[in-house]
Amino acid sequence: MANQEDPRVMRTRQLIRGAFRDLLQRKGFETITIKDIAQKATVNRATFYAHFEDKFALLDEITEQAFHERLPEQVANAQEFTDEICNQLILMTHQYIVDFYRICRMDSKSMATLVDDKIKKMLQQTIERIFMKGDTSHGADRRHIKVMAAMTGASIYSAAHYWLTVEDTNRVEVLVDIVRPYVMNGLRL
Repeated sequence: MANQEDPRVMRTRQLIRGAFRDLLQRKGFETITIKDIAQKATVNRATFYAHFEDKFALLDEITEQAFHERLPEQVANAQEFTDEICNQLILMTHQYIVDFYRICRMDSKSMATLVDDKIKKMLQQTIERIFMKGDTSHGADRRHIKVMAAMTGASIYSAAHYWLTVEDTNRVEVLVDIVRPYVMNGLRL
């Protein structure tokens, strides 16, 4: 594989990601082909495959990159899981889901499932890192911390997703007011 630090490689990958994002706005994930992506990015198919295994790997990278770009610095550097960190994770998760579903045509069940699973996993990993640093674990072993992070991440994600699909997405402060006490009280037990 090419040197990921080479400016030409970085530019080519950016062209491919941009082309894919543009296509996602206009076409369903299922109907996008590697040929479509390569043509839109003005590269050949061999170049695409030199950078990505397939469109699923490309989707995975775009999802992860967007998550990390949105992750507030305060959360990334958090030493413990506080009310404020919880608030920021709820808001960030909600906004990420809203943006992704607005930008991409999520008419593909397989794409929606892949994106949702990836977001949940990254959210869980972020929370787990904070728990490992902080006092939240109360001496719990790594397995317990993983379970607590999974439950916390699932609660935040599920509430944010529900809010997008069922509730008033413009009133996210209400979402935070509902979810934060539930999450934080569960962690204090």
